[in-house]
Amino acid sequence: MKKEPERLEMDLVKIFLTPPNTMKEKITLILMMVVVFVMFFGPVVFTEISPIKGAVLSALPALSISWGWMVLLRSLFRKREFSKTPDTKIENIKAGKTNLGKYNHKKIRKK
Repeated sequence: MKKEPERLEMDLVKIFLTPPNTMKEKITLILMMVVVFVMFFGPVVFTEISPIKGAVLSALPALSISWGWMVLLRSLFRKREFSKTPDTKIENIKAGKTNLGKYNHKKIRKK
């Protein structure tokens, strides 16, 4: 039997405005920015535009395109972290809030 894919509502504000928090995200963002900057700055070198203006003109699309890729990768591979209804089990485990201590404590008291 085929399992039906789970549907999650994405929190767009959270996915767009959360800074990169893992090393993998940071490296991906830097590499994308460098590659896109080089792609846009290469043709500008051969024009009569000043180097500073050319760098600014190349940096703007590099930032926006690389951040767009980051948002796309987050929405594809890290859906649970950026959903509107977070998985409470995962959140509780990360926060250290588990019922194991209470459960064991009650069990010991009853004995």
